Amino acid sequence: MKYKYNLSLKELHSSLKCRTREYLLENTLHGVPYFVDPTRPKWERLIWFFLTFASILAIAAIIAIILGKFETDPTITGLDIMTEHINIEFPQVFICFDWFHLNHSDVPEITFRVQNEMYIYEELYNWTFGKTIDSQSFPAIYKNRNDFRRTFETMGPDCDSLISNCVYRGINKSCNALFTKVSTAVGICCKTRNLEPLRIIDPSWSLEFEIFGTNFPLRVYYTEQNVRSPKPDERPVVKAYFPIDVQFIVHITYTTPDIRYLSLGQRKCYSKQDINLVNSNDCEINCFIDKLFKECKCLPWFLSFNRKAECPPSKYSCLYHVNTDVTQCDCWLSCDHASYNVMQIQSSKSTNRITLRNWPTALYRREMRFGYLDLLVSFGGIAGLFLGYSLIVSIEIGYYFTLRTYCGAVVQSSREQHRIVTIHVVEKVPRKVDVNQIYYPYVD
Repeated sequence: MKYKYNLSLKELHSSLKCRTREYLLENTLHGVPYFVDPTRPKWERLIWFFLTFASILAIAAIIAIILGKFETDPTITGLDIMTEHINIEFPQVFICFDWFHLNHSDVPEITFRVQNEMYIYEELYNWTFGKTIDSQSFPAIYKNRNDFRRTFETMGPDCDSLISNCVYRGINKSCNALFTKVSTAVGICCKTRNLEPLRIIDPSWSLEFEIFGTNFPLRVYYTEQNVRSPKPDERPVVKAYFPIDVQFIVHITYTTPDIRYLSLGQRKCYSKQDINLVNSNDCEINCFIDKLFKECKCLPWFLSFNRKAECPPSKYSCLYHVNTDVTQCDCWLSCDHASYNVMQIQSSKSTNRITLRNWPTALYRREMRFGYLDLLVSFGGIAGLFLGYSLIVSIEIGYYFTLRTYCGAVVQSSREQHRIVTIHVVEKVPRKVDVNQIYYPYVD
């Protein structure tokens, strides 16, 4: 018999109806064969229909709850007591200057042509968000100037003239190698650099240095390593006259490798594999800068370190009215990060000392408690519990409504074309005395 393989939509539709009826009667899902069986009483079919429908609703509701937990909270934080093998990053220290620490003799000579012009520089250096500035009272020559950042950098004292006798991890170090002068979002500062991680076997877990006498207190900030600047509204760890002795502790969080398979919204932190990896501190500053530049097309002098235009004093009124809420920024911590808490601050006799108080006895480990395999097992368990659903059932559905539907249409179309009928035996006649067994055929 020659089969017809080019089928019409009508033939496929007819075969699909037949396969649907056949599948519903022969499938292994709980309850479905009962309510589609026309030989059962209507009340029984109705009961089985409602039971099956209720099971489907329960499956959908539970899967939605599980999926919601997987999307919002798939990780768990535990403790790891193995800490002897780790290295600890020493916090990055910023020693920042107030206006009184700057060298006022380095103000350009033009500032002395007008009486009391020094207050212009003081007002700009001490300006913070939420503070008004009366730029109308400034001489006309200053209203549109936008090179104050460069001037303040020049006015800031050099770190090697302020800091001396540096000792790190019990080893004498060159202060020029440990400290560098930078312009930050909190003013002109001396920032530590090239600090090697601490090891448990080091003779000392401290940074020691001396500061030449000053009549005004200095501000000290701590951040993680490789952070460009403290945030503009960040409060200093301490504002004090030196010398001082500061002791801190560190909390270290690390993540297991399997967490990289989660999306950023799920793990809520930047992993090492992220292309745009940036620490939370710098992310907030960048977001802050973008908001200001979008509104005012310029930046205050202490944020213009990214080569964008600095605002002249006449534009500071615009900066004052910009919404600077960084909580609206999409910034996350690094998945592997350290946080530092100051435990004690006290005056010292001669040397400033910043010390790790004790080696951490435990680490925080973030790991995936609910991965994609767990999600698959949960879905399969719930569907199997309520409806007897499994992966084989999925294969059966695909088979019935694709290959079996097409092949059934091919066979049926060819039988109709060649007028082929099937003879079914529908009744078996009981054996009688001296009569051979007879079958009565039925022709379809």
